[in-house]
Amino acid sequence: MQQTICRKLTKFIYATIKISLICFYKYAFIVIKLINVNNPQITKALIYYLKSWSDTSLSKRSSMLVGISEAIRLLSTKIYMKKTDEIKSKFNEWLAGLIDGDGCFQLSKKGYASLEIVMELRDKRCLYKIKQKYGGSIKLRSGANHIRYRLHDKQGILNIIGAVNGLIRNPNRLLQLGKICEKYNIMLRYPEPLNYDNAWFSGFFDSDGSVYLNLFSDQILITVSQKNKFLLDSLVSLYGGTIYPMVKIGAFKWTVFRKDEILSLLNYFEKCPSMSAKHNRLKLIPRYLELRSFKAHKALPDTLLGKAWTSFLKKWNNFE
Repeated sequence: MQQTICRKLTKFIYATIKISLICFYKYAFIVIKLINVNNPQITKALIYYLKSWSDTSLSKRSSMLVGISEAIRLLSTKIYMKKTDEIKSKFNEWLAGLIDGDGCFQLSKKGYASLEIVMELRDKRCLYKIKQKYGGSIKLRSGANHIRYRLHDKQGILNIIGAVNGLIRNPNRLLQLGKICEKYNIMLRYPEPLNYDNAWFSGFFDSDGSVYLNLFSDQILITVSQKNKFLLDSLVSLYGGTIYPMVKIGAFKWTVFRKDEILSLLNYFEKCPSMSAKHNRLKLIPRYLELRSFKAHKALPDTLLGKAWTSFLKKWNNFE
């Protein structure tokens, strides 16, 4: 009985070792492909050990495993750093867009530099993200449903400049930033042409954008209002839409309402998420399109589709 158990155990151990070796070979060759460019010395040593695996002592095999672990560690670190830099870059682009819309760089007569951003109370999450990263203070503006972020610490201002210099696109903000750069002997950099995946538009939308549902036409509208038409022109070429003049208030409105353009924008916001409360309405748009395809907006209130439409409208109106 004991011999039978020992034989079965031996076969099990042998099979486990065999599977482990097969997996190791596959794993090792994947590592070779991944680190061949970044770490040729480790790759060369790894190939040498693989060729001599059959007559290699246990100590050498262990040594080889340590080398692979180190290579994987270095590779993982590099991937992590690249991802971190990408997230940081996206945040800076988003911040520049937010400043271009609702921000203001100031330089007092005494030479004190500051940054102020004013947003609606419902969008406080945006300002707290900036405060967490760069410091500053947030205060509720008296008599208004708005809050103000203010940064006047010198090191904080220098950090902000390092983050958004070369990303600011509003001509007025560029002039304001230019004065502060001149004070600290920093070269003002101009932005490169806006591209589709730039998170600047997400920040700009969080400051000056809106998402509407026209109940008369049952149509979704995504808009951005701005006095400077120059900032809206590039949006048309990248995201579609049309620019309309708002004569009474002396501004312009960029508007998207076609289904294909709205879907394209939703794809953009998946890559560069909105951080304001408007994000909640953007998330509801696919549900709207689904209900509209079932003509739920025309259904009687007592029907299942009618109730689904009523539930959707309740969420839409309480998006904050």
